[in-house]
Amino acid sequence: MNAEAQKAQDAATRVIAVCEVIAQIVAGGKDSFLADVQAQWAAEMGLIRIGEGVAKIPVPVRERFAEQPWRQIIDMRNFAAHQYDDLDPNRVWRTLTVDVPLLRAYLADVVIPGL
Repeated sequence: MNAEAQKAQDAATRVIAVCEVIAQIVAGGKDSFLADVQAQWAAEMGLIRIGEGVAKIPVPVRERFAEQPWRQIIDMRNFAAHQYDDLDPNRVWRTLTVDVPLLRAYLADVVIPGL
């Protein structure tokens, strides 16, 4: 495995780990999540970590796996980091329960095996 592929694999593995923590955060359901500010803040930090991890996947690798909205994932990181007061908890919930599991599966089932 070349250095670029190794860097991509390491970053993808770290993102997968964050996705698994997020799955634990949302396991209690939407009502519990919306009532728990600590869980919301933890999840927002998870989104920041996912964006940071995705940004560490080399651009040529992201271009090879263009089925993911890589730029949007990184942009969500920036939004969560800098405009956190504007985050809608319902939108965050959707991201956590729809987009994050899809990203996790894509990284585990497509990207890592394809490197």
